[in-house]
Amino acid sequence: MANRDEWLQRRCGYLSASMIGDIISASGKIIDGNISAIRKKRFERRFGYAIPFTSSAMEKGTENEPYAVAWFRENHPELPIVYSQELPEIPFWKVDWAKFGASPDAYSEDGRVIVEFKTVVSATNVEFFADEYTSYEEKKLAVWKEHGAQLLAQLLTSEKAEEVWLVKHIPQFDEIMQDVDSPLASWRGLVFKFRREDFVQSLAALKERIVLFDAMIDSHLNPSSFKEGIWYLDQKGTLKQKEEEKKVSGKRNTK
Repeated sequence: MANRDEWLQRRCGYLSASMIGDIISASGKIIDGNISAIRKKRFERRFGYAIPFTSSAMEKGTENEPYAVAWFRENHPELPIVYSQELPEIPFWKVDWAKFGASPDAYSEDGRVIVEFKTVVSATNVEFFADEYTSYEEKKLAVWKEHGAQLLAQLLTSEKAEEVWLVKHIPQFDEIMQDVDSPLASWRGLVFKFRREDFVQSLAALKERIVLFDAMIDSHLNPSSFKEGIWYLDQKGTLKQKEEEKKVSGKRNTK
């Protein structure tokens, strides 16, 4: 527990890969969820602690993660990994261009591959990932839609990492008497691999977004004001707002 408490304190006030979905939006504009993320990190930077949050899904994931790691080691011995929870200190990789970092669940011994573990909890998702006739490509697309931003954020914290692998693991449900297959059974897991070289532009855009939000958090502006107009950082790193172009109406003169 002390190890985890120290880890939580080291990441306090930092934007992290696990919350990266809270600072992006489909339109690129600043939305309500983004505003909440700004306020959350402002609170942490001001008071030096975070308000605890948990959910049944998070608890199930934490409880199951050692089994997911064991599944990976059993079914993919070709990639020996370092599991963060087994280290004397849980790593939190920081960058030098923003108050941003990430804690990988695991990584290869040479640092070339970051490995993230996700426990499949809901019945619908269990059925989706366990279905042998649903294509791997369809499952990979679903994984990217749900976790893509976090995976890119992980890559941003390590220049050495060339790939990030995501493991979807279906836990053994103790409350179901018929669920007797071992947590290490091959069918319980799938590995999805993503290469850094395929996401160069996306990584650059995400980095720009992180730097912008880092500045927003440190600014003295009302977070709600960020929903108006378009915000950017000038060459000096000053937070500024672009003036929106006014539409000109009127009849065109024709002969």
